[in-house]
Amino acid sequence: MAPAVSKTPHHSSAHSARRLSADDRRQQILDMAAQLFIQRGFEGVRMADLAQALGTSRPTIYGYFASTEEMLSGLLEQQLDGLPERLRPYLLQGPGRFRALFGALLQERELLLLLNAGGGPLFRQKRQEFLLTVQERLNITELPRAQRHAAEQPYLALIVMELLGALSYAQLSQGELDTTQLSRHLNDFIEGGLAAVTRQT
Repeated sequence: MAPAVSKTPHHSSAHSARRLSADDRRQQILDMAAQLFIQRGFEGVRMADLAQALGTSRPTIYGYFASTEEMLSGLLEQQLDGLPERLRPYLLQGPGRFRALFGALLQERELLLLLNAGGGPLFRQKRQEFLLTVQERLNITELPRAQRHAAEQPYLALIVMELLGALSYAQLSQGELDTTQLSRHLNDFIEGGLAAVTRQT
């Protein structure tokens, strides 16, 4: 079971919800959806669960979102906003870049929890689309070794993002790993892998 996020919804009663603007009401629904997805798993959350948690009715929820899939898309879109810009400088630092990137990812708590909040086909598709968008915007192809090997660029980006994301989530959810040691070994592992790909192509 993933650890719960600490974010508190804007309002919890039907009375206070009636006083929210449409934008605030939509955000309130998304905030609650994020909490429930993380706590119960994406596939375990229904519209009725959200309505009960918010103290409102299902028709009210449907007035903003047609499905939990649409909510997940909205949450990932919000998480994507500014993420590549926050992570990109670490990739350009030179030696130790992946160690720094790992540390930066550990700060993206809610994103890591959300990306690991489901396992069904629909969730996996949304997750993959999100990671591909991050890869494109990060432009990992600018890494010196990747520049000279265009055919390998998508695979290198995918490996880097999946490995960093998996280890970041493991550290976040378990809290038992030695972050200093792990980040150093992780950086050496990725850099060594990039060097090996360069030698073989």
